[in-house]
Amino acid sequence: MNWVHTTRLAVLGVVSLFSLIVLALSANWISVTTTKLHLYYNYAALGVATSVLTFTLPVMLIIDLLRRGAFTSMILVELCWLGFLWVMWLATGALAADNLGGFVDGCSSSFFANWWNTGCSETQAITAFSFLNWIALTGYLALLLTMSILAANRGGPVWMTSVKEANFAPVNVNMSGAMGTPEHKGQLGTPMQQPSLQSYPPQQPGYSSPA
Repeated sequence: MNWVHTTRLAVLGVVSLFSLIVLALSANWISVTTTKLHLYYNYAALGVATSVLTFTLPVMLIIDLLRRGAFTSMILVELCWLGFLWVMWLATGALAADNLGGFVDGCSSSFFANWWNTGCSETQAITAFSFLNWIALTGYLALLLTMSILAANRGGPVWMTSVKEANFAPVNVNMSGAMGTPEHKGQLGTPMQQPSLQSYPPQQPGYSSPA
């Protein structure tokens, strides 16, 4: 298990927990407004939708744990899906923050009913947790994309592998074979003796040189 995978488990776990909080707050506020005002606010509905979509993250983690090489565990697929959730959480937080201006005198006004002040506090919490999820996804996406590009530049097949199986460590090149002591291919024997020019032509057996 590499440290990127450990970071992945921590970030996606926190994002899933915050999504559960946003889902509960948004659903409660929708229930209150439909009862009291016979309507619901768009940011609350978007909070429910984004939270439900984010619950796919624990499913992805479970599939990655139980099955090796699953399609949902590929880094390329994970980057695309988390990028989509990144946009959704940014939109949820921005829309909820924009609607905070509709709560006059803050969340503790004595002029409005208690349920309205409670809704104001819930909207503040929806805004905060939405932006926290957006920030967490921003950091993890930047980390995963950077490490994947660096690993791909070193020749590692990372895009179609999971974060758990990917090798993000730098490659250690062993230069001992290339720059170390050269290997001896064979022992150099005694050099062959070349014929002397003074004895040319060579004497044949049975013949003597002329006097």
